[in-house]
Amino acid sequence: MDRLFDVNLSAAPHWTDGQEWAECNPAQQLENIYKREFSGSSDEDPEYRVDPGDNFFIGSHPDNVRDWTPRTLPWNFNVDKGRDGNPLSFYFGLQVGERDIDTNLDNHSPWIQKVSGDFIVLSVNYHRFFGIKAKDSDPFIKLASDNRGGEVHGALLSNAGLIDTQGYAMFDWILRKLTFINTIFKVLDIPIGSSNVSTQDFDISGTGDIGMVIRAGHTDMEVIGGTITNDNHEFSENETLLYGLEIEQGAKAIVREVHTVGFSGNGFKFGCEVDVKGLHSTRDGAGIEFAEISTARDCMVSWTRQLSGDSFAYYFHKDGELNNCGCNLDEVGGLGVVVIGPNATVNINGGDYRAHLPLPFLSAQGACTVVLNNVTVNGILYNERIELLEGESWRGEKATVTMDSLPVYANKTLYLPYMHIPQLNDAIAVQGAERPFQSVITLPSGARVLPTVNGSVRYMPAEAWLHLDPGETAIDYFRYSTETLIYMHQFTIHPSPEVGAKVVQPDSFSGSGWSENGGVLYANGTFSRKYYSNGTSNPLTANYNFEENEVYQISIKLVDRLSGSVIPKIGSELGQYSHTIEGTEVWLIRAPANATQVQITASGYKGNVQNIYVRKLLRTETPAVPTLEGVVNGSNVDLSWRINPVRRLRDDFTADVHIQNQELAQNAQDGYRSGNADRSYLFENVWVQNRRNGVNLRGAISLEIDGMTFTGGYTGQYDTWQVAVVGDLYGPFIENQQLCNITADLYLDSNYGDYTSQFGNSDIIVINSSNWDEDSFLYSAHIYNLDGKNGSDSVTDLKKRTEMTYSRLEGACKITRTHKHGCVTLANNEYVQGYGTREVFSVSDSAAYFEIWNCTVDGVRCVTVPQMNNQKKDSNYFYEGRGLLGGNRSSIEVLKTYPTLDNLNRAVMTDMEFQMKSSGGSSWYGLNLPNIGLPGVVGCFKRTFSLSSGTYQIRCRCLNGALTGAWSNTISITV
Repeated sequence: MDRLFDVNLSAAPHWTDGQEWAECNPAQQLENIYKREFSGSSDEDPEYRVDPGDNFFIGSHPDNVRDWTPRTLPWNFNVDKGRDGNPLSFYFGLQVGERDIDTNLDNHSPWIQKVSGDFIVLSVNYHRFFGIKAKDSDPFIKLASDNRGGEVHGALLSNAGLIDTQGYAMFDWILRKLTFINTIFKVLDIPIGSSNVSTQDFDISGTGDIGMVIRAGHTDMEVIGGTITNDNHEFSENETLLYGLEIEQGAKAIVREVHTVGFSGNGFKFGCEVDVKGLHSTRDGAGIEFAEISTARDCMVSWTRQLSGDSFAYYFHKDGELNNCGCNLDEVGGLGVVVIGPNATVNINGGDYRAHLPLPFLSAQGACTVVLNNVTVNGILYNERIELLEGESWRGEKATVTMDSLPVYANKTLYLPYMHIPQLNDAIAVQGAERPFQSVITLPSGARVLPTVNGSVRYMPAEAWLHLDPGETAIDYFRYSTETLIYMHQFTIHPSPEVGAKVVQPDSFSGSGWSENGGVLYANGTFSRKYYSNGTSNPLTANYNFEENEVYQISIKLVDRLSGSVIPKIGSELGQYSHTIEGTEVWLIRAPANATQVQITASGYKGNVQNIYVRKLLRTETPAVPTLEGVVNGSNVDLSWRINPVRRLRDDFTADVHIQNQELAQNAQDGYRSGNADRSYLFENVWVQNRRNGVNLRGAISLEIDGMTFTGGYTGQYDTWQVAVVGDLYGPFIENQQLCNITADLYLDSNYGDYTSQFGNSDIIVINSSNWDEDSFLYSAHIYNLDGKNGSDSVTDLKKRTEMTYSRLEGACKITRTHKHGCVTLANNEYVQGYGTREVFSVSDSAAYFEIWNCTVDGVRCVTVPQMNNQKKDSNYFYEGRGLLGGNRSSIEVLKTYPTLDNLNRAVMTDMEFQMKSSGGSSWYGLNLPNIGLPGVVGCFKRTFSLSSGTYQIRCRCLNGALTGAWSNTISITV
């Protein structure tokens, strides 16, 4: 039976089945009539009037076409009368004759408009829809269960969705002649486990994430004949790669004659075996990627636009075949025209490929083979078999390969010397990046390189090599190109020297409520298993006989976390903090007696846990011995102490100028100023008051400060520029600097980014160096136990390699800055934002990297770059809503394994212990001060706490792993 509905009719004149337009029903009553029952039908087992094969026509008269909005929503289609071969059908369009309908989308027919919320909720099989026209509406169909035999034939959707599957699988569906315009929805998201869905003849345009995706576990999928055009991929706003057509892991799929345009990611990304023909990718971030064995015919990739990662025309992770395909690429960056995965063999038969020098034609991600049969590359015909090793590339001949002589360690960025790679100075692309000297480039390993125009790179291991054990090495590489040649530069990666081998393998954990969920097998044989929990509070456990009092490093990565937290535990000793965000966190835990288990305790954790690495921290040096002081302020006790760093500059340089135990007051502006660049300087226990500069040297062989107090308050000539310690801005520069035990407060407000204000360019410490020659590569600076406050621009302004440890920095617009050839390793530091602080960590150039270990900002531990950027300031700050980071955020790395520090700013200790007793008492008790235990002392060597009235003795000592140092001097205080 055909039942007819008029979109303009408000009420039927009488009860009717509506089999002709003259006596049809209102469209608003469609659901009621769809569900009509025979009289006497029971509520428990209703007998519906609808039969298999029935049709529903919804239309308007051609002379009365008006857009309409369904008001009686949702329409719950739950009558199970559709059958294979006899579905229930719904036709939308124009009324024709007495009882027919025209669903041609080209007609001037009514639109469904402004549907908010659910429209058709489909919970039964074999329903099909024709001639859908909808605009400015939520999805037309919403699935309420797995669904079979659905069909859509002809749909025109303007700023409207078609199907919200809610994750329910689709079986034996047909989708034909679909047009999406002005869309902002992902046009099709076919759920996990779907089968036999045929999508053909589509034309899609819009902005954002509008592509098509077929989720994992699929079978018998085909996508044929269509175009997906992204008018604005919005990468600049969200930095998310969007794909045109993505098919996840599953059975073999067929894709024919599909064109994608303008996506930030791949035009096509195939996680399953595919047989493809006639695919075209134009102006996408990358072309066509094949994760499984696949064959492609008559495909073309044109003008890829690398936005993030590596672009390519074709990428085969496994064996594959290209037949009569081609490309037209005008960029010189990118990974290559054809990229090949490890152990893959790719046959390229025929085809015409055009690409500008120096983009490689072949790029190997592992040892692989490529066979060229009558392949034309830039007008030259090739017939040859090419064997490539990992990282090698080919364009008529293999690229030159150089192994770097300097080792890389998994826990520290390698800073290559000036002109160490001479050809790099002329590079026009590095690893595909076309702006190499303004880019941070992520390598396939996950490590990053930060190139400079001075023939140098910084190689940042990040988390790529945490799996390496002592005695193991790995090779990493990057590719760079001049105008005519391609080069490959390799590094040998060594494990961190600070930790031992994994004492528990990352695939040896188990626990109730946890399931194994795949993982990563590394080349060294480490299998980093992924464990999944759906909200458990039970622990993951592994067995090991831990050595009492030794310190163990445990790192854990959370993947796809939805809720809950984890904390590691050795025996009875729990980690110091919980981990609740996506990414890796690291702990140092001292093993108690008789500990035979390590646990990853959970609290309602839902998500995956991976990369569980448990290692012993290697500490063999006798701990340092502190010197302790204390001052009473009312009921408060202000403690301070000094711990000598391992090495002093005075050990290497004899001071030509040695000033100690006095105020520096050379003139009205300077505490001390000198222009003798060929001298070495040593200042011990000096102080400066109301001067524009504390120590201002126009060059020096070495500068060591061991104890300095700088008190600001200067006004007068040149008061825009105030600084406690500075070397000349334009040279000669201070070559070697060790700045220890400095307390400085300029008493200035933030400059709020205005350098023209009265005090607009004032800092506590400025490390100057050349921006264009070798000076900044040869020398370094070392800041240790700094208590610095209230510069106007920054607290530390760094233009050469610097390490800063055990320091507290407060206030200023940009608390720590790096420039050009500057970079900094920050370990065990505390940061406190002021009212006018814009950012804490400010990177002025892509190569001016930050490494951060065990630091806090406003009491919150620095864990990941996204977490720091999301730590927003509230209305108590001028820069409300801003996070901790400025620009160049990919130049910042939060370390996930114990750092190797220079001896000029390293103390021999992992943590500290304080004790006190009342005068005359015989027993010492632990004094619980903040941030002195594991994973390390945070902030400068000062603590304030309160005591009740009385006389007390206080002492402290350093611990270094399992080693215990001697007690400091004992001080006596009276409150």
